Formats: sequence, C-alpha cells, structure tokens
Amino acid sequence: MWQEPKTDWTVNDYFNYTDYNRIKNNIAYLREQALKLYINFPFTEMGSDKEGYSDFPYAEEFNAMEDNLESLKNSTYAFYDGEHKNWYANNRTPTFEDFNRLESACLKLYNGFSRQEAMKHRLSFRLGQMSCIRI
Repeated sequence: MWQEPKTDWTVNDYFNYTDYNRIKNNIAYLREQALKLYINFPFTEMGSDKEGYSDFPYAEEFNAMEDNLESLKNSTYAFYDGEHKNWYANNRTPTFEDFNRLESACLKLYNGFSRQEAMKHRLSFRLGQMSCIRI
C-alpha cells in the first residue's frame, strides 16, 4: 500500500524504523505498479519490515533500496534525481539529503505511473462475440 512520502527532511529530523518501512514498502508498491505498464525488470529483495528501534537497517538494505530505485528508473522512464549511492558497513550513514532524494524519487515515479495508467487507451466497445472465437 502506498504511503505519502516525506520529502521535507531537515537536519533536525530523526530517521526511525517506520521511515525505513515506508520507503521500502513504497518502492515495492512502485514495482507492482510498474509491472502493470512495463515488462519485468531486475529487482532485489528488500527483506521484511523493521519491528522496532533496535532493528535498524544495515548498509546492504539501503543499497537494495538504491539499486531498486535505479532499476525502476532505468526500466521505465529515466529522470535525474541525483547520484546513485552505495553504502558500506561502519561508514557514513544516509543524511536528510539522501532521504529527501530517495523519497522524492519515489514520489516522481508514483506520479509518473499514475499519469501513465490514466492515459492508457481502452476500447469503449467489445470486438466480436465470445462464441465466435476458437481456441
């Protein structure tokens, strides 16, 4: 289920497990939407939701989110949202700017897929009768 992303992160904001779950689940939702409009594309499993404050995400989980967003953009329609980053254990963690970039990219993809879905052409009538079709 889509959750409205937070695109106004500031240096004073704290990132917690609910933020991680929102971003991860929004990316998974975007993949489902993309598969309705495009052919299958590579996607990395992002694991289960975090349950509490002691269950903080690891670098490889942030890398999976980055890779999946990059795959979504490259396999659907490309737009510039900043540089794709790789995260490493025991190094710098994502900043508020990184969270703004990730969540803004999710919102751009969501809006783009919604517009594409709305613009799909559909016939307003049925061609032929089902009894005349041979299988």
